[in-house]
Amino acid sequence: MKTVQLAIRDSDYAQSLRNLLLRDGTHRVYLVDQPNLRLDGVVVIDENRFQNLAPLDTEPERFVVVTRKGADNLSRVWEAGIRHVVFEEDSPNTTQLAIIAAELRLPRDGVVSKLARPVEH
Repeated sequence: MKTVQLAIRDSDYAQSLRNLLLRDGTHRVYLVDQPNLRLDGVVVIDENRFQNLAPLDTEPERFVVVTRKGADNLSRVWEAGIRHVVFEEDSPNTTQLAIIAAELRLPRDGVVSKLARPVEH
């Protein structure tokens, strides 16, 4: 099972995205106010929350950041190593694709994570 934490303020959007991810039967999805960086997997987070977490995580490829179009902070997100960005106006399906892309960048099964523990199945 793949873990996804949704730390986005739009609860309707988060719920729609959660339902999409659960439908495929391969995801564990957590709706959280503050993501637990000790959990492996993808973290979907609002841009304003990301600014506080970026210095705390050594795997920026696991983040999907949700931002407003024309946001001034987009360059800071990119400079922090984030490569998966979606806009608030994008559909949950688009965000699901960004999550899948982020998952493809994560270490494969059997690889030891940053906390020196094996990936669990």
